[in-house]
Amino acid sequence: MQQRIPIKRSNPPNRNRLISTLLTYLPGAWIDPKNNELIALYRLRYKMAMEEKKFDTAIIFLNKILELDPMNVEAKLCKGEIYHRCLNDYGKAIEQYNKVIRLTSERDSEQIHARARAAMAEIMEMLS
Repeated sequence: MQQRIPIKRSNPPNRNRLISTLLTYLPGAWIDPKNNELIALYRLRYKMAMEEKKFDTAIIFLNKILELDPMNVEAKLCKGEIYHRCLNDYGKAIEQYNKVIRLTSERDSEQIHARARAAMAEIMEMLS
């Protein structure tokens, strides 16, 4: 067994010093982001996944947006468009478009409502 040699330190380690050092070198690591910041981050990651044609990953980030904001019709519409145009899963696309149409009216979100109706009509025409 080795014998330990006692060491006398002039400055013993200080817990507060450790925390201040961590905060200096990792300034954003201890901050909890707000929901709107997370939604912006998830929207960016969704766009990156779409550019890389990783549609499953894009849907994951849209689902994360919907966890934070369940009434986000734009995310629901984007999910419908991925199912419709990219994955050719028309059943899920119709489900998403129906949710968007029910949650919006022609007066509230005119553009989103019109896009959902047009996509739904396109699918119905294709399936008939």
